[in-house]
Amino acid sequence: MAFRPVQYKEVQHFINRAYNECQAFQWARETLKNALEAGATKVHFGVEYQAVERRGVYRRLIADNGKGMTEKQLYEYFSYAGNGEKRIGGEHDNFGIGAKISLMPWNPHGLVIVSWVDGKASMIWIQKSPQSGEYGLRSFEEYGDDNVVEPFDDPEHGCDWSKVKPDFIEDHGTVIVLLGGSAKDDTVDGDPNRPSEYGASRNLIHYLNQRFWVLPEGAEVTVNRFLNDRDKTKWPHDAREGRLALDDDFRRGAYVTLYGSRVHITQARRKGRAEVLSGTVPLHDGTRVHWFFLKHGDMPDQAQGPSTSFIGILYKDELYHVTSHHAFYRTMGVTPQAVRTRLWVVIEPPVDAPPNVPGVYPESARSALKYSGTPDRSVPTNDWLAEFSKHMPEAIRQALAEAFGDQKDDSNITSRLMGRLSQYLNLWGKKFKQRKLSTVEGGGDESVDVNLPISGGVGLVVDAREGRTPGEQGDSPAHDPVEKTPIEALAEGSDQKNARRKTSPRQLPQVQWREKTDFGDAENHLAQWIETQHLIQLNKEHLVIKEQIARWQSRYPDHLAEDVAGKVRDVYSAAVLSVFLATEGLSVGKFDRENRFRTPDVLTVALLGYFREDEIIRQQLSYLGKAKEGEE
Repeated sequence: MAFRPVQYKEVQHFINRAYNECQAFQWARETLKNALEAGATKVHFGVEYQAVERRGVYRRLIADNGKGMTEKQLYEYFSYAGNGEKRIGGEHDNFGIGAKISLMPWNPHGLVIVSWVDGKASMIWIQKSPQSGEYGLRSFEEYGDDNVVEPFDDPEHGCDWSKVKPDFIEDHGTVIVLLGGSAKDDTVDGDPNRPSEYGASRNLIHYLNQRFWVLPEGAEVTVNRFLNDRDKTKWPHDAREGRLALDDDFRRGAYVTLYGSRVHITQARRKGRAEVLSGTVPLHDGTRVHWFFLKHGDMPDQAQGPSTSFIGILYKDELYHVTSHHAFYRTMGVTPQAVRTRLWVVIEPPVDAPPNVPGVYPESARSALKYSGTPDRSVPTNDWLAEFSKHMPEAIRQALAEAFGDQKDDSNITSRLMGRLSQYLNLWGKKFKQRKLSTVEGGGDESVDVNLPISGGVGLVVDAREGRTPGEQGDSPAHDPVEKTPIEALAEGSDQKNARRKTSPRQLPQVQWREKTDFGDAENHLAQWIETQHLIQLNKEHLVIKEQIARWQSRYPDHLAEDVAGKVRDVYSAAVLSVFLATEGLSVGKFDRENRFRTPDVLTVALLGYFREDEIIRQQLSYLGKAKEGEE
């Protein structure tokens, strides 16, 4: 019996599910990547203006001057989800199916592809059958039901397909026109079911100029930008208006040339550009962290890309997992708005090369990365950022010092409250100092296996002499063998194979009152823990604090207002420290402690107990005299 390869049935379900895994504008990434791999030196994301003039319909056009496809190649490539010249390859290959998957589901009325090879044009139309829901090639009755034809004049769609070729395509190239869900759809707005794509041109420019770190030397990539994305009445009416100024110098559109995220951040092509400091920090696993800090000048031009800072992961000249979320900056200890909004961090891990080099590789949808060095294959972004923070460049350290100013600890907790906290600190230290283990990178003499099954507990701890300082990674200090005592504990950190004893903290974290802009959720977060700086920040503009201060100030004479405000802040400073100390006693690993019990949400909720704080405030203010009648 002859070998029979596995075949897909109802492949449309596979395509639709795969599309749901794609990020917004994935179709732009796929078509640009395909064009560059086809040898294109010019790629344009524009508008098919014939339909604009005839029907008032603005359809997305993507054109390139690559090698093009013959009649046979067009048929083979678009007849199968994974066929054509580019086969599905290994984990680092560009699979060649992404363009179809990222385009077909939101263009069921059709994708029209016209390609030129040696000056000869061939056209194909792929669409979704309204009866079966399957994707397939349209047959043209007037051309003998052929699937590949010469481009023709199409009055129904207001377009002569033989005239869609831009001037920069000569004998070789390809044009794709997106028809959306009907002949009347404005597909320049992207997928109508993805609001983040809406905006005709600005969002597309931002996506491409952020997704691609650098673009190939000699490749020109342009986007037809509309000067007013949201008001269709102000869109260009023809190709001339789409590119050039009108007679009265008013503009409706222009061509924007893209250069990639690196050029955008450094403002390398901008006249009178800002001063952007940069450098690279190597990490222990071969990852390199590239940082860029805007010291002086304006942010990057938002007409050509995002004017906000971000953190991203670099893989083969493309950025993945791009985020501006406050939590990732907090991992580095970068919370002040004045620093956070001017700092870009680009993490470049090794490329996965099994079995010797763990690294990153893209998932099949090319929207996210996997990392072979973690059990669940997730990228350890926070681990990389935390290690980067330990080697923070001096320029960023100075900026943070300036942002924090002299307020490293601007609480003035009374000696009585501080005395009680010190007692609690000693209590926690005595009770738990032998229960904590912390990971040791690379193992070594200080390592113990906390997962080794023993009688009486699930872990081991070195019962070391009091006050002995554990050796650093790679140290092997000579010492007498010590007894290993079973205890019920888990190692600190995610790697629980190599661990060493962790003593309780020798001093309380510092407490600092900051503006609400330093918090991820400025209106709701009352507190946040900054591990890298051993610092707790409190939101001095939080509604609860403002109301508490106002309420207690109303009970005392006006000249005592500042004293009252100080006492209220003291009580909340002490409260957050007591919450922090309580988390030290939890029999959980460091990851759980930090991510379950010390998050801004948890700390905030723990501080919202009015009764407890009110009673302490009442006691602390008693030295000011009796409160106003009826106010206690």
